[in-house]
Amino acid sequence: MSGLMKFFSDLFGTTPPASPPSPAHRPSVPLTPDRPPAGLSADDPRLPDAARPKVAELLDLATQIERRAKDDPLLVSALTEVQQMRDTHLPQLVSSYADIPPAHRAEIFRQTGRSASYVLTEGLEKMLDRLRTLCRTMAQDNLDNFADNLRFIETRYGNRDPLG
Repeated sequence: MSGLMKFFSDLFGTTPPASPPSPAHRPSVPLTPDRPPAGLSADDPRLPDAARPKVAELLDLATQIERRAKDDPLLVSALTEVQQMRDTHLPQLVSSYADIPPAHRAEIFRQTGRSASYVLTEGLEKMLDRLRTLCRTMAQDNLDNFADNLRFIETRYGNRDPLG
């Protein structure tokens, strides 16, 4: 019995409760990482037919951007924006559309002059425009690099006569 435990035993006539095991001795409990909410697909039954191709394109562009940006530290903000758009904003937009009871979707038409599905599709198109802009911006660096290499090749190996 350790000195402290003997002290408690002598003082109270009992042994103190066992202290919790140190972190190194605690049994390991498998930890599961927090997972983002289940992804949205173009086949989601809540989507109107006109929105399905937009969602499919949006998810495809997001995947392309994510693949290209994940290894480039300069593109961290673009990667964060795309992931937030795909994992949070898109599902929230679709959920907010789906939460409107079909009988009340006509109120959207009365307020905007457009159907709820049309307004949803407009929102998706705005998100797509942003992703297309990001794709173009990312591709521009590649286009510029290619053009620079072509100029170098032309300068170095063009049709010039080395003896002339």
